[in-house]
Amino acid sequence: MFQKTTTTKKVRYKSTKQKDDFFRDLKGRVNNYFKEKGISKYANAAMVFKTVFAFTAWGIMYAILITNKLSFSYAATIAGFCALGFVNIFIAFAVMHDACHHAYSKNKKINRLLGYSMNFIGGNSYLFTKMHNSHHAFVNIHGIDVTLESHGLFRFTPHEPHQWFHKFQHIYTPILYMIASAHWVIVKDFKWFFVEDSIGNKKNIKHPKSEFWMLILSKIFYFSYAIILPIIFLQVPAWLVFIGFLAMHIPSSLTFALIFQVTHVYDGTHYPLPDSEGNIENNYALHVLETTSDFSRGKPAAAWLMGGINLHVIHHLFPTICHIHYQPLTKIVKECVEEYGLEYYEQPSFYAAIKYHMKMLYNLRKPDAQVPQYGKSLIFN
Repeated sequence: MFQKTTTTKKVRYKSTKQKDDFFRDLKGRVNNYFKEKGISKYANAAMVFKTVFAFTAWGIMYAILITNKLSFSYAATIAGFCALGFVNIFIAFAVMHDACHHAYSKNKKINRLLGYSMNFIGGNSYLFTKMHNSHHAFVNIHGIDVTLESHGLFRFTPHEPHQWFHKFQHIYTPILYMIASAHWVIVKDFKWFFVEDSIGNKKNIKHPKSEFWMLILSKIFYFSYAIILPIIFLQVPAWLVFIGFLAMHIPSSLTFALIFQVTHVYDGTHYPLPDSEGNIENNYALHVLETTSDFSRGKPAAAWLMGGINLHVIHHLFPTICHIHYQPLTKIVKECVEEYGLEYYEQPSFYAAIKYHMKMLYNLRKPDAQVPQYGKSLIFN
């Protein structure tokens, strides 16, 4: 029942001159934006402030929690853990994501250092980068996009073999999203490091010994500050600390999962399949347009809080550009897409994006669910 559905097939994109002209034009417009403004595509002062704010907020929240400022009641203690969980995902959105894409700085050492913020909040930057970059390269391609792989537990694509319990997935999926981050830090990293030997198109991966020690030591550090130190210093029962640990993950995990999932699994997206030779009948840029959606585009506060994840089209087209620049660049992308007669998917709000995500989950609950493989861009030859 719960079996891996990844493929050993090598997948590549096909293109034509006309399709390449579109992306060449778009890249020219984006490059001109930075040239005309005389600015770098990497982090600016606003991004540095955001980074300092993120880690300062974490330090203040943890200090309040660990010094028993919230131990006057069980509810306050749990609320403190919950708040810390949201600060953790803010660090992931605001700092880690850009660093792991080498979009924060042109200095590789700075990116690597800030990428370790993933380890700081319980994950592993090395594995995240490998898995996330594989997702970027093959978004919504069944058998090779690692974010679609759930060993059959979810049916995020119509090409996933249907199981009887999938008819209830629109009910249980949001519930399981709540434990996704706890599963990530406790199980997923170890599974991908010690059990899996392939990630996306990368086969027979051999992990460096240094990354083994980084995985082990950073997990010890994380569980020490998240569980052991609170048990030692908080004037509350140990069982409450374990509940607090779950509270640190459950609401923030649901938020984190939804923010990422609604950008690719939504009513209207496409699920292209490679042909017998492993070819996708689009170039990468057009593939992104058919499989990716924005939400809350006109709301700068949403982009600030979510690290620009809501502006997901520009992120997939230009992942090495820091998200602090996404707001004006998204306008450039949308204008270019419309000029070429292509489609740009977006939802006006996070609520609307969730609704379309749930609509797709409901559709895929059926064994005969039909969704597009290619759209308008396929005739753009």
